[in-house]
Amino acid sequence: MSDTHAVELTSARDRALFNPEDEAAASGRLSFEPYPRLLELAGRGPALRGSLHGLMGIPPQGMAGPWSEADSVTAFSFAAVNKVFMDNVNFSNKAYQHTIGTALGETLLTMDGLAHRRMRDIAKPYFKPSFAEGWWNDKWIVQAVDALFDRITAKDHADLNVELCGPLPVSVVSTGFGLPMAQILPFRQAVEDALHGPSPEVSARAGQTLAEILLTLIARRRVDPQDDLISRFVTADLETDEGPRKLDDAEILRYCTLIVFAGGGTTWRQLGITIKALLDHPDQLEALRADRSLLRPTIQEATRWYPTDPLMLRWVEQDTELEGLELKAGSGVYLCMATANRDPAMWDDPDIFNIHRPVKRHFAFGAGVHACLGQHLSRQEMEVALGAMLDRLPNLRWDPDQPAARIAGGGLVGRGPNALHVRFDPG
Repeated sequence: MSDTHAVELTSARDRALFNPEDEAAASGRLSFEPYPRLLELAGRGPALRGSLHGLMGIPPQGMAGPWSEADSVTAFSFAAVNKVFMDNVNFSNKAYQHTIGTALGETLLTMDGLAHRRMRDIAKPYFKPSFAEGWWNDKWIVQAVDALFDRITAKDHADLNVELCGPLPVSVVSTGFGLPMAQILPFRQAVEDALHGPSPEVSARAGQTLAEILLTLIARRRVDPQDDLISRFVTADLETDEGPRKLDDAEILRYCTLIVFAGGGTTWRQLGITIKALLDHPDQLEALRADRSLLRPTIQEATRWYPTDPLMLRWVEQDTELEGLELKAGSGVYLCMATANRDPAMWDDPDIFNIHRPVKRHFAFGAGVHACLGQHLSRQEMEVALGAMLDRLPNLRWDPDQPAARIAGGGLVGRGPNALHVRFDPG
């Protein structure tokens, strides 16, 4: 299998892009395990006055809106989080204009209402389940997974975090857009620097790099469309009040940057969390090996048990209330999916990882009109990767000569394993 199907993380700089501890340190965010404190707070009530970081006594770490603590509420229970997700009249995504929107501009993440629906409809057909299981899988995912495992199985040990979990989604999403392989890691580095650069100057230069890479590709696809996502964006029609029109370069640039950032980051970490959970529960790993119908329930359970991004924000559009707490227009709500996904009113023994658990809806990919656009692609990548892991790495186990893996990251967002050092029988 040709290496042109997946990037290889060879340098320390490349590997640092896919280590949550390094990522957190580079952006000045505090790395710690939040679940004990989160669950203790959830035990106080379904919703509490204050921001989540304020209640935990930690810095905002990039997730602070323009609200005071008195004008903030954090939702902890399944019912409270669900109410906010499903109520688009009282709660909007405007909150993200003050966080990620400052770096990426107007994207799906900052839009609401008709504008959001129209822009989302541009990409929605290409991220539905049938497209993930067909076009993405057949054209990009299988080839990338095969290339990565060809490298891994040349040895009897690996760090699956940097040899599988990190390169897989960024390769799939980037090549699916049409980025040349040589530009994938520079592009991913530029996205990281634009969002979390150590200085405004670094972030500004990274933004220029992103624009140069994408605008060059967009110009080529306008002249010569290919079977990739940027070509589909170039030729798509955006509905407006004045009638349909084509997306301009800036709109395509922002769309692609957001999806590469989200798709390359969320799936990398979540696949690593799933592998760690399975290796920590070898009986469940063997059950999955024996019965591949458990693949999708395993992914569903891992994303419930430990979502890589356990926090989302919402803006309060008009005076309302949540679990008896008054909210004024312009205030903020912090949605703690970590605790909502472990609500004992919804799941028995919710803190336990159990792939045999009956499948129920949870919030790892959000919910409602702003549910993650790429969730079906993410699940497909994880399913193919886990299946190949079971097929091609016999007697898979932790490497006793390496430090134990731990889930790390910048506090309340972007969590994943710092490494996944394993051994297996050579093929």
